[in-house]
Amino acid sequence: MQRPDLATLACVNAECQYVERPGQGNLTIRKVYGKDRLRLLRCCKCREEFSERRNTALFNTKISEAKAEDVLDHLDEGCSVRATSRLTKTAKVTVARLLKVSGRHAQRFHDQQVKDLRPRAIQFDEQGSFVKKKQKHCSPEEVHQAGDFWDHTAIAPDSKLIVPLVVGKRTQEQTQALVSDTQSRLRKGHLPALFSDGYEGYEPAILATFGRRYAAPKTGLTGRPRLALICSPQGLAYGQGMSEDWPSSNRRKDNLAMGFISK
Repeated sequence: MQRPDLATLACVNAECQYVERPGQGNLTIRKVYGKDRLRLLRCCKCREEFSERRNTALFNTKISEAKAEDVLDHLDEGCSVRATSRLTKTAKVTVARLLKVSGRHAQRFHDQQVKDLRPRAIQFDEQGSFVKKKQKHCSPEEVHQAGDFWDHTAIAPDSKLIVPLVVGKRTQEQTQALVSDTQSRLRKGHLPALFSDGYEGYEPAILATFGRRYAAPKTGLTGRPRLALICSPQGLAYGQGMSEDWPSSNRRKDNLAMGFISK
């Protein structure tokens, strides 16, 4: 397998002045080892030695790179851990470890790259599933670790880019985390059109994240001061798609109920 160019790699020593700065010409090949002909690199500046796999999804992986890629390809196609283990003839613990490590690596890469966005619209949605067992079979002690779990996503419709992904129970806290994470990845001052399903947690989460806070007018009475008022910012457009379980009296022919438009 062709190895990456040294110019694309960087020192991993946090105390080195060239840390995470590729293309500085400070790396040399100390030796080559293993079946995959991995390179042990040395930084000429700080004298740190490290494998070229350091800080990658395959670091400390004992199986070959070809087998690891085969495992990840099967997982990416939706195969379970057990099915991937059978198809690739790899131990289940190895498949589970690759899934965990590659997922964390993908999350770090996503956080580095997906930022300063300017989409025209954002669509919030959730996809439900369950962990270990269905919610109705969970005891009160298991409810936080098993049962119904949801993939909360915010998608840019034009590019189909998943801006953030929040996994957890379908609660107001998770909805707020999704909306806040989405807002943190947008370019400062950019306000796309927002859409969601009929879940009641979206409107307060959107107002709390994108809204403007104003001091409540004074009443002249004694006691605690009134809480700040939250109003939607100028130009914010939010719409809710109709779901089948909505009351028929709330439905419209175009199957869209607008939440609010601030002028």
